[in-house]
Amino acid sequence: MSFASNSVLRENCAAFSRRFPELAGIIGLDREEGIESLAAKVPPEYSLEDTASGNRTLRVRAAFLHSRYDPVRDAERELSALRGGKAAEGCVFSGVGLAYLPERYAREYPRATVVLVEPDLFILMLMLASRPLGALFAHEGLVILAGTQAREVATFLESTGLDDLPVHEPPALTAPNRPWFDEFAAIKKRNRERREINANTLRRFGDLWLKNMCKNLSVLRDLPGIASFADILADVPVLVLAAGPSLDRILPDLPRLRERCAIIAVDTALRATLRAGVEPDFIVLVDPQYWNWRHLDGLSCPNSILITESAAWPAVFRFKTRATCLCSSLFPLGKFLEARTATRGELGAGGSVSTTAWDFARHLGATRIFMAGLDLGFPDRKTHFTGSIFEERTHTASHRLAPAETAGYHALYGAGPYPVGDYAGNPVLTDKRLILYAWWFESRLAGHPANKTATLTPEGVRIPGFAVASVESLASGPETRGAIDARIAEALGRADKPDPNRFHAAVRELTDALADIARLAADGIRECEVWQKAARARGKDVDVRELLAKLDRIDRAIAGHPAKEVAAMVFQAASSASGDEPPESDPIAASRRLYGLIIEAAEKNSRMIEKFA
Repeated sequence: MSFASNSVLRENCAAFSRRFPELAGIIGLDREEGIESLAAKVPPEYSLEDTASGNRTLRVRAAFLHSRYDPVRDAERELSALRGGKAAEGCVFSGVGLAYLPERYAREYPRATVVLVEPDLFILMLMLASRPLGALFAHEGLVILAGTQAREVATFLESTGLDDLPVHEPPALTAPNRPWFDEFAAIKKRNRERREINANTLRRFGDLWLKNMCKNLSVLRDLPGIASFADILADVPVLVLAAGPSLDRILPDLPRLRERCAIIAVDTALRATLRAGVEPDFIVLVDPQYWNWRHLDGLSCPNSILITESAAWPAVFRFKTRATCLCSSLFPLGKFLEARTATRGELGAGGSVSTTAWDFARHLGATRIFMAGLDLGFPDRKTHFTGSIFEERTHTASHRLAPAETAGYHALYGAGPYPVGDYAGNPVLTDKRLILYAWWFESRLAGHPANKTATLTPEGVRIPGFAVASVESLASGPETRGAIDARIAEALGRADKPDPNRFHAAVRELTDALADIARLAADGIRECEVWQKAARARGKDVDVRELLAKLDRIDRAIAGHPAKEVAAMVFQAASSASGDEPPESDPIAASRRLYGLIIEAAEKNSRMIEKFA
């Protein structure tokens, strides 16, 4: 079709550009030559067609994306099906077509969030040419994600909290770009599974993290961060040792690799590394559990630097090393104090210590990162390297009715393993949890293409973006040990320690903030109790609007409070573990319950801080 004299297209592009100037600039809809250029690229198999109702429909490759008779009537029918539940809050329209349904949804729900996801710019162009859409573009809660990668859309929805909205994904509207929407659905599923794992982890370990953090307040006060190590090894290869079963194959070569690479060992791989006669340059431990400390228990590394988190098991800080440095805390209490004292240096957290170790290699500036033992699966049906803590534990705890082989079987098959491909295309077993780590590496690599990464152990799960390298190719490189040692020593020498006076002032500010947020929640409970007492005395004649206005002011103060994230970590764990919830028909009782949980969380934080500070 011809766009040359399409005044509707120009009007819509102008409205689009006023509302979304950056997106319009990227696509080219903010200038006449850009509109003409995109219009000229629309393939002939994309076309607007008239219908008997007078409303246009869209045809792509001989398939109609809307009704051939009355697309407006069909949109009204679909809108009826959307009503109810969370529909009034917002909806993600995955596949837009000519936007008949989003347009009517936005009109019916003027305060809802309306997210339009359309990867196909040709469809977007025809939508803009179909009819006037100024009312849709004027909708206050409109978000448009067009012409971008599935991963970027999923990341945006997650980072903005919009991924909790219901999704409308009609097969007809997604059919022209089915592979894109399949990838989008897979990423959303991974994100949902990761959130479930994180929520379960929080319920299980929230109290432990808080207790460790409070016990380690003096550590947070005294130890330097990792900022001084930034970019010191940009021209040196860095080898990261993970604890998969394939690590066994690399151990004999570690002494000569050490002469050519900086070596980072995750906590679980340290015993194997020392058994090979090599002290790593850095050891990374970020998991706060006792069993992660046990990977270091009984060892010493006087020439290594420990990179850890302030919520680690307290005994970790008694481990004998050359130095201990903190990365930025992953937890709200630590973040609160660090923001007011000293920045430590952030490392990515993908749920596995190996992900953090890779990110530390990136922090060092490494443009060539090599991984070993990063199997993320069970090559040859093995779960760990030989002599690991897990293996020793199973033998120590084994007896006639529960031999070590039984523990190994449960470790291998307990999480429902399934086969995927390794780097040679051969099958290797993995499970749902481990494959999430593979996705984390894939997404991080996509965001940091300068940090080229290769594996020395290709028998593990294939990670898109990873290359394969041989030990010999790495071992044949120039010797760099002298330069590595000198740069690490220099960086360690200029590491800044935090100011203890600022730290103690930050602790006082935190305790005051926790007391204040508890006071706000107590005000909310008091307002609820006063209203409930009046309602019992006077029945339905009591006006709830005044109460809701007061609670709204309290909620806004809590939502913007500096202590909200600190309380929220304990709050989430407490709310998940609490008993019966009030029915949806009693929102005042539900509000009272939430305020009570906030008070409980704030007081628990305060007690722990007071006990150990």
